[in-house]
Amino acid sequence: MSFKKEQKGLNTNNDKIIEFTLIYNRYKKRLYNYLLKLSGDEMITEDIIQNVFLKLYDNYSMKSKNPESINYWLFKSARNEYYNYYNKNKRKTTIDTLLENDKTEKYEIENALELKELKKLIMRELDNMDFEQREIYLLKEYGGLNYKEISETMDIEVGLVKSRLYKVRQKLIDKISKIIKQ
Repeated sequence: MSFKKEQKGLNTNNDKIIEFTLIYNRYKKRLYNYLLKLSGDEMITEDIIQNVFLKLYDNYSMKSKNPESINYWLFKSARNEYYNYYNKNKRKTTIDTLLENDKTEKYEIENALELKELKKLIMRELDNMDFEQREIYLLKEYGGLNYKEISETMDIEVGLVKSRLYKVRQKLIDKISKIIKQ
């Protein structure tokens, strides 16, 4: 191989690494939040994220042809990896596990306690809902996806996403407002 061909190969590989690193930095936190709420376990979440990004890196040449689809691909792959893990291990996520591993933003102590209580109420109510409704809420609120991205991830219509999300929010408002008034 000539020196110019070797040099071009190095530049292409460096460009791939730089692009991949930018994508990783852009999406890791959102994927982490989504998967942590779905699995309730930091180790499982880290393992799944690692698998998803390894697959992305291995197949990056195919994904880079359509950069708009990377967001969709990442969340769809993360969701599939979680289901594969869940089916393989038959693990049931409990509300206690979810709350125990809740590592979101830091607030002042008083606000943190109120926020934690509110999250407990929300997660308790989400556990009583259909899995599809719960998942849409998690994708929207913890994954940061928009309606179209959720639609593509779950293979359902955008209107159905909006409808389910609206119903989940209404149920949460009704249940939590009754609890708070007591």
